[in-house]
Amino acid sequence: MDLGIKGKAAVVTGASRGIGRETARQFLEEGVRVVICGRNAEALERTRAELAQQTGGEIHAVVADMTKPADIARLIETATQKLGGVDILINNAGQMYSGRFAVMTDEGLKEQLETKLFGFLRAIRLVYPQMKAKRWGRIVNLIGGAGKEPDPYMFGSGITNSGLLNITKSLSTEFGEDNVLVNAVCPGWVATNLWQRNAQGLQEELGVKSEEEARRLAARKNSLGRFGKPEELANAIVFLCSERASYITGVSLNLDGGRLKGLW
Repeated sequence: MDLGIKGKAAVVTGASRGIGRETARQFLEEGVRVVICGRNAEALERTRAELAQQTGGEIHAVVADMTKPADIARLIETATQKLGGVDILINNAGQMYSGRFAVMTDEGLKEQLETKLFGFLRAIRLVYPQMKAKRWGRIVNLIGGAGKEPDPYMFGSGITNSGLLNITKSLSTEFGEDNVLVNAVCPGWVATNLWQRNAQGLQEELGVKSEEEARRLAARKNSLGRFGKPEELANAIVFLCSERASYITGVSLNLDGGRLKGLW
C-alpha cells in the first residue's frame, strides 16, 4: 500500500530506541525524511547511523531534552533547516511515572509534566504554523492507557496522560480546518527498555518474586496474553500519518492487546 507520504519531513522525539526508533525506521522505508532526537548523544548517533545504513534514507539526529524549551526550539529549528520544514511530528519522548499516591513526589510529577505535557505542547506550538501554512500536517502523541482507565499504581502517569488526551482532542478540533490531523496512540505494555526500567516496581506492586513472573502477570491483563512489539506500535503510528488516514483526527487509539476494557 502506498501511504502517500514520500518526501514528507518528520520529527520523531525519543527515537534512539524502542517505539521511536522503529517509527523512524518505518518512515524512512516510506521515503520520509526524518530528524530524531534523544538525550544520550552516543546512543542517538548510533541509531542514526544504523537506520541510515539499513534504509538508505535521509536522517538527522539532534541531542535534545524535551523538558528544556531551548532544546525543543533548537530541535525544530534544525529540522526546518535540514528538511525545509516539518510535516509530521511524533511526540514520543516521555517516561512512565509509576507508583501509588504515597510514593509520588512533587518533583517526580513536575518532571513527568515537563517531559510529556509541556514537552508535547511546546513542540506542537513550534510546528503548527508551518503545517497551517502548507494546509497539511500530522501530529501523533504517544500517551498511555492510564489516562483513560485510572490505576492507583499509575497515579502520576494517569494525571499527565488524561491531560494529554484532552489536548489531543481539543487541538484536533482547532487544527482541523487547516488539514492538520492530531491523534493519540495509547500503548499498553511493550517490550522496550521502558519496561525494564519499571520492572522492579511492578514486581513489588504485584507481590511476586521475579521480574519474569511480573512480566507474565502483566501480559495476562490483556486479551492477547503477551507484550506488544515496537514495530506493532510503529505500524499504526505511521499509518495515522499517511494519506490513507486522511479522515482520522481526534482519535486516541488503544494499542494494548485489548488491555483496556472501556468503550472508548
